[in-house]
Amino acid sequence: MKTFTTAAFFAFVATLAAAAPTSQGSNGIEAVITFQGAAGAQFTLSVPTDGTTFSIDNALSISHIVSEGGATCGFHGIDGSETTVVGAQTMDVGPPQTQVWGSCLAL
Repeated sequence: MKTFTTAAFFAFVATLAAAAPTSQGSNGIEAVITFQGAAGAQFTLSVPTDGTTFSIDNALSISHIVSEGGATCGFHGIDGSETTVVGAQTMDVGPPQTQVWGSCLAL
């Protein structure tokens, strides 16, 4: 049963990866992430999808995190928020706060 579950999981991940857009960076595949704040303020980062952590050097208080797809990403806010974005998705950050670091893994 464990073998079937593992095989089913990887088949699911492969299906998502084939359908999700990513950009190709100089160091491999990157995810394109947009951080949205109040009054239309936002910034976009291309981040690695190899599971390494990266710093987010922007003090904007973030309300939503948008991914174009291709990765599962986790983000951590200055006041302790944890936000997970899977594939092409928009997730709310609650309560809104500056994001300080994240990590993404290609699907």
